[in-house]
Amino acid sequence: MATVVLPEATRALYPFKSHYLTLSDGRRMHYIDEGPEDGEVLVFVHGYLTWSFIYRAFMIYYAAQGFRCIAMDHIGFGLSDKPTNKRYHTLRRHFANLDECITALNLRDVTLVMEDWGAAFGLSYAIQHSQNVKRLVIMNAWAFQDTLVRQPSRLMSILLKPGVGELMLGSFNLAINYALQRATLRHLSPSVLTGYRAPFRDSRNRTALIQFLRMTEIGPGRPSTPLMRRIEQGMQQITTTPTLLVWGKIDPFYPVDIARHWKTLMPRVRGPVILDAGHFVPEDAPELLMEHLSHFVEEETE
Repeated sequence: MATVVLPEATRALYPFKSHYLTLSDGRRMHYIDEGPEDGEVLVFVHGYLTWSFIYRAFMIYYAAQGFRCIAMDHIGFGLSDKPTNKRYHTLRRHFANLDECITALNLRDVTLVMEDWGAAFGLSYAIQHSQNVKRLVIMNAWAFQDTLVRQPSRLMSILLKPGVGELMLGSFNLAINYALQRATLRHLSPSVLTGYRAPFRDSRNRTALIQFLRMTEIGPGRPSTPLMRRIEQGMQQITTTPTLLVWGKIDPFYPVDIARHWKTLMPRVRGPVILDAGHFVPEDAPELLMEHLSHFVEEETE
């Protein structure tokens, strides 16, 4: 796979040393690893559209506070390999990739900080390895199958049609060029937009942008349905894991009602903490999010 060369403006915002892990399927997963090696571990898991770039401020701040901070790029995103085989992208594969990464890096007693579909990935790990998860932080995410029905928007229904996703998301890069700014309240600067676009400049690198929508489609007969059901039912196994729920209230994809539904399934969760933010809370409200995250970590350490 060709290596993504980040523009100078992006490197200025993302000044981290790159590390690569070769997974068991031969794909190279990119990750950044900041802070002292013996520090308490924070693992940042990104969702759709984004990559570890979304956590850039958190990596700098928490590494300086003595935490070991890990943020990986899912295969198909960021600086990781970008297979063009559409069949590669399944929930099962991405769940396994995150599990393999945490295991290979020998990360212990981790706090998982997750946004968007990164929460489903992280919860899959947490349910299977609850003894290795110290805390959970969930932001504007979906991980339900039977307890809450998800009706796809008209735009989503169109993008799921064969050929349409390839044109709109692959050729025109609609996800990055339109949806990213629509889902954030802050006006993203040219340098930040460049950072999000950099891994997807070539249409050959956009397979994951197309397939993630199909991969996360749930309902009767869909491949992801049993896995999402396993997560939903498995939440009962992690009810004693300290969990913080943070929600951007101006989210065009996941309204606040979904945050309240999280609370019904995980009644001991702290929150939801509702912030003036869109879908991408780490981008819209990084200072407030860090304030709540730091307070949560301190209280759950005492």
